[in-house]
Formats: sequence, structure tokens, C-alpha cells
Amino acid sequence: MLFSSFFNGVAEFVFGLSVLAFFAFTVRYTVGEKISKGMHELFFGILIYFLAAAFEKQYGLFVFYGVSSEILNVVKLLMTLVASLLFVMASSEILLQKSLSMSVMFGFISGGLLLSLYAVFIANSAELKLIIDSILPFIGLIYVFLSFISKPNLRHHLGYLCAALAIFGLVEQMGLYLFLGISYSFVFTLILLMLLAASYLMIHMETKQYDNDQLNDKMKALEANIDNIIKSSPFPIVISKLTDDTLIFANQNALKLFELNMQEISRYHFKDFFVDAENRKLLLEKLEHTKEIQDFEILVKTSIGETPFWLMVSANVINYQGSMALYCAFQDITHRKQREKLLQNQADRDPLTSIYNRRYFEKTVTQKIALAHSQNQNFAVLMVDADHFKQVNDKFGHKTGDKVLMELAMILERSVRPEDVVARYGGEEFVIFLNQVTADIAIMVAERLKESVAGAVVYSEQGAPVSWTVSIGVAPSGISDSVGLMIKMADDAMYVAKQNGRNRVELYTQDLLKKLQKKQTSKEQTHPVFAREEEKEISLLDGIEANRMIED
Repeated sequence: MLFSSFFNGVAEFVFGLSVLAFFAFTVRYTVGEKISKGMHELFFGILIYFLAAAFEKQYGLFVFYGVSSEILNVVKLLMTLVASLLFVMASSEILLQKSLSMSVMFGFISGGLLLSLYAVFIANSAELKLIIDSILPFIGLIYVFLSFISKPNLRHHLGYLCAALAIFGLVEQMGLYLFLGISYSFVFTLILLMLLAASYLMIHMETKQYDNDQLNDKMKALEANIDNIIKSSPFPIVISKLTDDTLIFANQNALKLFELNMQEISRYHFKDFFVDAENRKLLLEKLEHTKEIQDFEILVKTSIGETPFWLMVSANVINYQGSMALYCAFQDITHRKQREKLLQNQADRDPLTSIYNRRYFEKTVTQKIALAHSQNQNFAVLMVDADHFKQVNDKFGHKTGDKVLMELAMILERSVRPEDVVARYGGEEFVIFLNQVTADIAIMVAERLKESVAGAVVYSEQGAPVSWTVSIGVAPSGISDSVGLMIKMADDAMYVAKQNGRNRVELYTQDLLKKLQKKQTSKEQTHPVFAREEEKEISLLDGIEANRMIED
């Protein structure tokens, strides 16, 4: 038996266990290999074979306690049978990388078991038992040897070659003992086992190196594929380093879009093309969280800083040329943004006068009032109404009336600051939000507006000069933070101005509030101007495309 000479003393036994421990370590270290299962089965086969030898050395002790020799021989042969089966299973896993079929396993176990029982209980032949004890593992190890030398290009796989040499040495020792009765060196057997264990480590390292080479080849192929995709893409594509933002690559569409020279591309940084630094910061923040962004809108410029234009970018982080890089694909959406702006203007502006409409005023001023309140700032709302406007329409016609409204809107918008808001509220009514003004300043602005309007002139179709005046109501802050109530107060003050003779400015005061409260059923009663449904305005400009008017 292969391990029978191991147990001539305690030292040899400890040495043998040490070798098996090293063998076990190498098996554990190589977990995850393609032949890992076969390597495990080979180890456990050798381990059980080792234990069978140790069991045989203790026969005398078991007999002393009354265990029959037949039972001991059967147990010993069964252990040898299991070890031999594990050798055959290991050869299948190493050679074919699949488990041994159940039919083969059943046939091997059945035949070995019947042969063992025959040798112990029927033939009762010590020579036959010895042959069985040696021939089964001998056959199993031959299968293992054949599985290792079947590795393609064996001379290039040092681990498989060493494993084959170690198994061949064990097979040779068993063959000499089985057929010629020649014993073998205990030390030489341990050296063969240590070589087998070392071959496991070499196989593991070779496999890792092979996997790394395969990965590198795939990465090179992937990078080549990425280059081909980038070059042939109909979209502008740019790749920049994550470390310093330097451009690495740009396809022809990107070079044309950003007006770049490929030979000088390393001079540029991705950040150089952003108009808004905050826009770039938001893009990078999103990338930090998701590593990939789809359809993110950015405002950019060319390398020579021409008119800004809008792009929609899809970006993700990739490994390019051995370093982490930012891959960006662009789509020009400038035309779409212009169209959106035009549609937004149509939604927010009055089609006749081109100033803001009531809807935009209420939405925007609500935000401005909230901001003013948080910053403890004053403001005012003005309601402006053209005096005797119906008479202008009746005398000169609606076309002249439209001219009056357009001229009035232009005067109002020209007379206030960019941070103020002017809107047509309905018919001949206009509303103004004055930001950061006291009541006295609001009165001064209203008076100036009144004088400017009184000096304005438009001409009818017949060439007759047409002038008009306005009545203005002023609602200062401090009474309410509701845009609806502010407009209502300004509207009430404007009606007072009309009642007092028109072409006047009236300030909404607490005294006026007390007078009006007597006429209201509740504090928040809605003014009639809010209750009426929005009527379609009749204008001689009806039928003219709103797009063309806005663009004009």
C-alpha cells in the first residue's frame, strides 16, 4: 500500500500529517478554479487512502477489543474503494470539467464492493485482498495522470506538468510494489505529494495570469471597438480624463461642433466649453451618484467662444486607455430650446401688446412677494386703466384702440425697471409690480406714468391724432401678502381715481379699507374682476400669427 511505510514511528506520522496539511492549504487556496472540484476530490481521495493506511496499522488494537479480522478487512477495503472512486471522479472533473456519470459511479462501487466481499468472506485470500487494496487506487491514479497530461499545450502549463509528474511518480511506486513487490522510499513519496500540492499553487497562478491576459485582450478589443463606435457615431462624442478634465478623444462631429483641431485636442478641458459653471457642477454631482446620466441639458460655447448653444448630453464613466474617463455623447437641441422659448412666450405674454399676461403676473408676483416678505422688503402693486377707452373704439375704430393699448403697454414697460413686472390684466387694464419701493416712491412712479401717458399720441387710420389718459390705483405692501388681495386693493383704488375725475393716482389706505369693508360681506370677498369669466378679446390683429408678432 502507498502509505504503509509512513507509520514506522511517530516522527514519520507527524511528517505525513504535515504534508497533508500543506496539501489541504493549497486546495483551499485554489478555490474558484475551473478544476477546483477535481482538485478537492483528488485531495480527499489521498486523505482517505492515508487514513486507510493508519487504520490498517491499528488492526492489533481492534482485534484486542474483539473486532473480527473480516470486519476490519471489509472496512479497510471500503475506504480504499472510496478513495479510488474519488480519484476517478477527480480525473473526470480535471479532464472534462464535469462530474462522473451516476452509472459509472454505481458500476465502480458495485464491482469493487462485490470483489471486496468475495475476497474477505468467500476466497479469504490475503493475496487477493492485497491486490484489490492496491489495484483500485492504482487504476484511479492512472486516470488522474491521464487527465493532467491531456491538457492542451502541456509544455506551456508548468502547474499541470508538475501535477502529472507527481501523479506519475505515485503510480510508478504503486506499480513496482503491486507487480514486482519492490518497496519505495517514504521520503520520496512525501516529496511527490509536496510537488503535487505545489502544482496546485502553480495552476492557480497560471490560471490567474491567463484570466488577466484574457481580460487585457478583451479590454483592448473593447477600446478598439469603442474607438470605432465613436468615430462612426452620427452624434458628437468627446472623452475626457476624470483626473484633470483634459480631452483625450473627439470624433469628427465633435471637432466640428466645438471647432477643435485634433492635433491640439490635449490643450482643451471639458470645462472650457461650459457657459454656466453651475451647470457643469450639477452634471458632475449627478455623475458622482449614478456614474451615468441620460439627457442632461447644458449650455455650451465653441473653442473660440462664439454664440452659446444648447446641447443634450448623455455621459458615463468608462475605463479608456488604462485610466478612468468621462464619455459624453451630445445632441444639438438649440432649435428645440428656441421653440420652447417661443412657446413659453406665447403662454406667458399677451398676443396684442407682447407684454406679460395675467397668468404669468400672478404666478411670478406670488414668488416675488414671498421673497420680499422673507427679506423684509417693501413693494407695491399698481392697477392702470385707460380712461374713456370705449369712446376711442367707438370714435376711431378697434384698430386705433389696439394701437392705444400697444402704445400704453410700451410706455408702462419702458418706464419701470427690469426687476419690476408689467402685465395686461384684461381689456384696457394693466397691472404693475414694483419691487423694493415704499408707498411714497410708488406714488411718484405712478404720477410719472400718468404724465407719460398723457403726453403720448397715436394716429388713427385717417391720420387724426389720438391721446388719452389713465387712472392708477396704488396698493402698498404691509396690508397683505396675497397677490390676489393686492390686485383687488389696487383695483379698488383705481376705481376711486375714476370716481374722482380720472387722470388721477389714488393710494389704497387704511381709511379706504374701512370704507370698503363696510360694503363687503367678508374680508376675502372676491372682486368682480376675478369672478367674470375670461372673455375672448376682439382685435383687428386677430388672424395674424402670434409667432410672427412675437418674433417681430
